[in-house]
Amino acid sequence: MISELVAVSIEQFQADCLQLCTQHYPTVHNRGMRDRHLGRLMCRRVLATLEKEGIAATLEQVECDDVMMPPVFRIRTSEATLWVIAHRLQSANLARRSSLFQAIGLTLKQLNPSGDHHLLLLSDHWFDRSKASKQLPSWWLGQMPENIQGYLQDGIKLLPSELSLSGQLQTQFELSQGVTQLHHPLKRLHTNTTLHRYAVMTAYYSNIHAPTSM
Repeated sequence: MISELVAVSIEQFQADCLQLCTQHYPTVHNRGMRDRHLGRLMCRRVLATLEKEGIAATLEQVECDDVMMPPVFRIRTSEATLWVIAHRLQSANLARRSSLFQAIGLTLKQLNPSGDHHLLLLSDHWFDRSKASKQLPSWWLGQMPENIQGYLQDGIKLLPSELSLSGQLQTQFELSQGVTQLHHPLKRLHTNTTLHRYAVMTAYYSNIHAPTSM
């Protein structure tokens, strides 16, 4: 049930992004969204989806003394807990990706072994000319996106990545069978065509647990 509602929320979240970017143009177009804004926007969408189904839920941001860590949000219902980690990849380099893994590790340490826990990773990125940026879709999805031509039309020549998000999560945290997606919610103002230079990425894992090595 939770998995289905998260999938619905992710789909509807794209419209939320477009609306926010339209209201705050050109700020988001120039700089993207802050981590906490991105996370809260998704959490509000999840809460709205749950409320529509008559499911009561609470939202809180997990306290962390390290200001450099991505924000972590916790949505609780009577039956499950959804952890949302929002991390803006202002740069696609290894250091920024490492911060995401650190946040995941800290989150998994907080899990109650008897609870039903779910994890939603959320990130956004403006493509640049760096190799890491061009490899980001392949790394996040585990394969090259289908619509290569759309990226080329926007001047983005994507490159394959030897590593993958799912592979690294499996190795480091024993997380498996996740659903990774890449979205392009923004449209050009005058033509209403997809803007491939901006991407929102999600990765959802259900029934997660702390790895045995932690």
